[in-house]
This record gives sequence, C-alpha cells and structure tokens, in this order.
Amino acid sequence: MKVLIYLPFAAAALLVGWQLLAPEDAVVTERAKAPPAAAPAPTYESMQHIPNRLGLAAPTDGIESLRETEVDGTLEVDAQGNLVISEQLRHLFDYFFTAVGEISFEEAAERIRIYLASQLQDPALGQSLALLQNYIDYKTALVELEQGFPVVADIAGLRARQDEVQRLRARLFSPEAHAAFFAAEEIYNHFTLERLAILQDPNLTDDDKAAMIENLRQSLPDAVQDVLIPQIHQELTVQTEQLLEQGADPSEVRELRLSLVGPEATGRLEDLDQERQQWQQRMDDFSAEREEILSYQGLAEDDKQAAIEELLENRFNANERLRVSSLLDMTAE
Repeated sequence: MKVLIYLPFAAAALLVGWQLLAPEDAVVTERAKAPPAAAPAPTYESMQHIPNRLGLAAPTDGIESLRETEVDGTLEVDAQGNLVISEQLRHLFDYFFTAVGEISFEEAAERIRIYLASQLQDPALGQSLALLQNYIDYKTALVELEQGFPVVADIAGLRARQDEVQRLRARLFSPEAHAAFFAAEEIYNHFTLERLAILQDPNLTDDDKAAMIENLRQSLPDAVQDVLIPQIHQELTVQTEQLLEQGADPSEVRELRLSLVGPEATGRLEDLDQERQQWQQRMDDFSAEREEILSYQGLAEDDKQAAIEELLENRFNANERLRVSSLLDMTAE
C-alpha cells in the first residue's frame, strides 16, 4: 500500500475530526492574542441589562450569516431546574461563535449570554453561564496549544496533540461536561489514529489492513458510525479523484478503497465501476450511431428521428430509454 500517498490524507482527516463535529480554535485567534483576566460568571440578575446595552431585539440581530436561521442547540432543565448538560449546549455555543469575523469573539460570547438569559432561570442560568466561561477558556487555550503542533504530523505527533487536547478538556470541564461535549469527537479521533497506525504497519498485507480497519470501524458505537460513514465516503471520493488525476492505476484505487471502507464495500464499488463502464460503452456506441444517422444526407428529418427512436428501442429497455432521453435533453441545452 502506498502509505506515503495516504498519510497526508489521513493526517488531514484526523485534524478535520477535531473541527468537523464542532468548530474550535479558528474563531478565537483574536482573543488568544490578549486573554482576559478571569472574572466570576455573571448571575441572572446581572444579565438583565445586556439586551438594552447592545440594543438588540434578538441575540442574532445584525449577523448576516445567521439571518433566517434558527439557533442550533436546545436547552433543557431537569425537574429541580438544573441545567441538563449535553452536546446540544456545545452546538448552541458554536452557533454563535461561527459568526466571529462578522462580530468580535467577545460580542459573540455576550450574545450567547443574552440568549441564555432569555431562555433560562437560576439555577440553570448560572450553571449555563459558568459552562460558557469554561468553553471560552478552552477555546482560548486551544489556540495557544495548536501553535505547538504542525498542521500535518506523524502518528506520534498526532497522538501527542490528541493527548494534550484531552488533558486540557479534563482540566477545564467537569467529567460530565467533558463527556457530553467531546466524547463522540474523541472516539472518532481515536479511530482515525488507529486506522493510520494500521496503514503504516509494514508487517501487514493490504488485505490484513483492510480487514483490521473494517473491524475497528464496526467496533465503534452506532451513533459514531452514523457520523463517521458519510465522512469516510466523502474522504474516499476526494482521494479517489486526486489519485486518478495523478494517473494512478486501478490497483492503487483498490488499495485506497480497502483502507477506507473494507473489502466488502470495495467489492461493491468495483461492481459499480464495471456497471458504469458497461453503461458508458453502450452510450458511446449509441451516440456514434445516432450521429451517423443525423449526418446522413439521404434521409428526411422525420426519417432520421424515426431511425433514432428505433435505435433507442433496440439498445435500451424502457427505464434506460428515459435516462438516455434525459441525458440527450441535458446535452442539447
């Protein structure tokens, strides 16, 4: 297997893993330059003046990227009025932080406080504000941490980066919040690193690597697989296109597929490739004969169309004829 070909992709996929499940450090670069002094979390009473101070009718007012969108992330409280900590709360925080660039990081954080104050009462409000402050501290510290790691690294560097991030999270968040905010992401990152280690093992055959990666994927929780599988297929599409652009032969494409989706799915993809090739050949043959008919000088236009219709019926079944007709219409536009 061409590990040197796939290593940059796999490393990039791992770095995307930290970003894809939720945005991280890019939105806090400005804040990281000058971290603020620690301050106690605002209470519900202290929040009452914020909407008037900012002059907002709604927390998303004036943010073009959030216009006509709904706040992502639900807020829940239990029977005692305590905040229910879930990944939904992180989605809510990141919904506002994605607007950084249009507004400052500090303003985005304040808009979150406005929204929380409009939706919650104590004790849930105070708990949500304290958790928001933890998240702000985390995102600020993460920018500083990232400066010590290259964008693409070997497995050792990627593992070191992962360990540092997890230690940072454990330091800033309670075990409950850590699990709710980051558990799925950390499982995904672990999978990506393990897959990369398998790919780089020189003692394994390509088939062994494919089987081990498939077993690794199947060991993941169902919820993580639901997120992971579309990502893997997207990664497969991108890498396959890049390999073909580089002139890769079919064996290299097969190795890539085995490494990403395993032998069973690779077999299905190869069957699909064959079906597509056969279809394309049939289309090419039909198009060539159709062009001959259209260019023949001895036939009237009606006779040409009748000959093409007969050719179409002879070469394709009813469903295929609809597909061919649609393709011809698109070509004519």
